[in-house]
Amino acid sequence: PGGHRADAMVELRRRASASARGVRANETEAEAAVQSGSPRAPKRRVSFDNAKKMLQKGKNKWQSLRERTASTVIMIALVIGILSLGHAYCIVLIFGVANAMVQELFTFVANTHGEEVGVENEALRRTTMTLRWHLYWTAQFALYGRFAKYLWLGFFSAEDWNELLTEGAENPHNVVAWLAMHHSFLSFCSYIGGVVYFVLTLRKGKYEYQFSQFAWTHMILFVAIMMEYFNMANLMEGMIWFIFPLLLVIVNDIMAYIFGKMFGRTPLIKISPNKTWEGFLGAAVATIGCAPVCAYYMQKLRYLTCPPSGDVYFRGVFYHGTWCQVAEPFITADRPLSKLFGSVAGPIVTRITGVASVRCSMFVLHAFALGTFASAIAPFGGFFASGFKRAFKIKDFAETIPGHGGITDRMDCHVMNSCFSHLYLSNFVQHVGGAYALGMMLTKIELVSDEHIVELYKAIKRMVATRGIPID
Repeated sequence: PGGHRADAMVELRRRASASARGVRANETEAEAAVQSGSPRAPKRRVSFDNAKKMLQKGKNKWQSLRERTASTVIMIALVIGILSLGHAYCIVLIFGVANAMVQELFTFVANTHGEEVGVENEALRRTTMTLRWHLYWTAQFALYGRFAKYLWLGFFSAEDWNELLTEGAENPHNVVAWLAMHHSFLSFCSYIGGVVYFVLTLRKGKYEYQFSQFAWTHMILFVAIMMEYFNMANLMEGMIWFIFPLLLVIVNDIMAYIFGKMFGRTPLIKISPNKTWEGFLGAAVATIGCAPVCAYYMQKLRYLTCPPSGDVYFRGVFYHGTWCQVAEPFITADRPLSKLFGSVAGPIVTRITGVASVRCSMFVLHAFALGTFASAIAPFGGFFASGFKRAFKIKDFAETIPGHGGITDRMDCHVMNSCFSHLYLSNFVQHVGGAYALGMMLTKIELVSDEHIVELYKAIKRMVATRGIPID
């Protein structure tokens, strides 16, 4: 009996071992079948699904590219058409862009913080939006009223000034003059009215939401109105100061895209993973190299270099009169390197290169500075906007432009660039001004005492004699 039990145990162990070997063999065959692409394996189905997804993704990219290209062509054609019509229509363009940006950002803020209000407080949402638009139109009145005042006074003839000074701006019958002279005070009163309205509409339990919306409104207006003001100020100095910075940003965007697609390998910044050092540096070199070439040809067009005046405001390139002479910084002349690089660096550059002077206009040289900023600093406006959108988990601020997102998405770099170009123009460029600058000076003179007006007259008389300017 003991022998039979031992034989039975051996047989059981043998069968268990054979069964285990069979299971392992089946598992091995299954793995081999999967690796070899057997019809029984699900790999072929997964690959087919991936292929369909890749094809659909490719179709979506192609459709997005077509929409983006079509929108770009339409925008460029529209902008060129508006620029050719005259400065007044460019002012309308600037206003339209700022208004669209504010509309998009107001809607974005309202939707982002909508859950803080709740459905039951829809009236509070409407009150907040009413305050936003009141402050917006107050800012627009302050901005355009200022420009309109200076332009209106700058176009005055001697008879108009005599009538205004004789009757006085306080004459109740001269409503336009009264509004022009007191427009800044009226703007302040309108803003204070908005603040009072805000305080009166504060609700218990909603203070945090209301004050955060008040702060959001001021930040949005600061960005939009600041860009609008500097673009307007650049335009008043001449069309070229408005177009040229805009052109440089467009060139830099296009070159960054091309170089990034062709050579991009090294990531540039984490908040924009598609940006690369190769695209950034390639665009910088291309933009800085393109800037003086564009400046050389653009400065030859009198329509671009002359400050706006008379019929050119509305007739644009269709105005065939000559309303200004070529002046600095658009005069081509021999420029000593000591004047360009300074008394210290100039002689060193001359000793190294053997060149004592170059023949060009100052505008061509200023183009290097504008191009450097447009390619090295202005893109950080776009990076800032990218980080902002990532913080709120959105792709675009709006869907106003097919394939591009919203107007705000297209103007992120222009905000910084328009500010820099105007401040650079005000600090480093000799410019001729125009009716706007004349109106600004006359407004200040009107408030000066009689004694100081006499002193100013003597100083201007000496300046005219020193420059040898003939007076009819």
